[in-house]
Formats: sequence, structure tokens, C-alpha cells
Amino acid sequence: MVTAWISPTSPFIERITRGWSRLWLALTGTRLDVRGDVADRSRSYIVISNHGSWLDIMANFIAVPLPIRFLAKKELFEIPLMGRAMRALGMVEIDRARAASMHEAINDGVRKVAAMGDSVMVYPEGTRTRTGEMQAFKRGAFFMAIDNHLPILPVTISGSYRAWPPGPIARGGTLTVEIGDPIETDGMTRESVAQLLQDCEALIRDTKARLDGEVASGAGDR
Repeated sequence: MVTAWISPTSPFIERITRGWSRLWLALTGTRLDVRGDVADRSRSYIVISNHGSWLDIMANFIAVPLPIRFLAKKELFEIPLMGRAMRALGMVEIDRARAASMHEAINDGVRKVAAMGDSVMVYPEGTRTRTGEMQAFKRGAFFMAIDNHLPILPVTISGSYRAWPPGPIARGGTLTVEIGDPIETDGMTRESVAQLLQDCEALIRDTKARLDGEVASGAGDR
């Protein structure tokens, strides 16, 4: 929090978040297998990922080689000290009670994040799965990408639900994170959102099924 107050663009912030994430993974007995990379790290992206457990946050901080910021509900910004640090870091505030102005406020936050050279992380399912199965994607991330002319970076995570299912106890294990190719949104309009959502959801579903299948096959071999 102190670093964010002094210099919200300091590269030391990324070291802190990645160190915090590695500590969490170590404490829960979780390992990462990262596949893929980001060819152009100078750009800002809307990073989307499936959401199996709390471990996804730590996994994305480590696996995605970009400074990323998250969407966060308004209530978190009301916590003393923490809220000030989140604003200094450029986290994007969501006030679900103000639906009429929420999209404008989110786009303003996304523009500020992109102006700092950072990317925005979004879980299009909206919340963690309670069953291990991917949920339907919501439209918000795709509106953000198109409205702000930002490419989408798809990230697929396999194993996070097994490593930490709903409840207070983590089981640990291996999380496989695969970074896909960016999807450009230049030239798209809001009428393109439905197709873009469908394509991205299908891509991540197919990738997750392949990664899950590799795990099942490996377990069968043993």
C-alpha cells in the first residue's frame, strides 16, 4: 500500500504482487505449469480467464507477464487504507447499485489503467464456479474491450477447482495456465459483442477441456 501511494506505476508493485501470489501458492501446496506467452508486452489488454477458485488470482498474477489490475466491487474500496491503496494501484471500482452510470465509470477506469500501460483482468463468469463446470460468460468484459479499442487476451486455467474447491481448505496440486493469442477488437462495434463473447467462451471451454483431459490421461497412466 505504501508503494502504491508513493508511486502507483512503480515496477516494484509487480514484484510485491507476484511475491504475495507465490507465497499463497506455496502455502496451499500448489504448483504452476505455464504455457504460452505474450508476444507484445508493450500493449494493454483486457485479460479474460475462467474462474475455478481463489487461486486463479494468484495464478494470473504470476503467469501473465503483464502488470494487471482487477475489477473490484465498491465495498472493497470502503475498507480503510485498503481502499486508498486499491485506487492508487488503478483497480477499477464497480458500483452495481448505479447500473445507469456503471458502464461509463468502468470505461473511465479502464482508460486510466491503459494510460498507465497496464491491463485489466476480468473473469467473465462473474463469480467462481461452485461445481467445477464453467459458467456462461457475461458481456461486460467484451463491451470494455470494444469500447476502449483494446485486444482481448484469453487465459485458460485448469486444476484450480481441484486445488481449492468451495470451502476453507485448499488441497493443492498443479494448476495449468495457458495464455492464448490476442484477439483484436479494432473495427468492432457493440453489435459485435454477442459473437465476440461466443467465440471467446468457446475458445476457453475447448482449451480447458483439452487441459483437463491431459490431467485425466496422466492420472490414468499412473
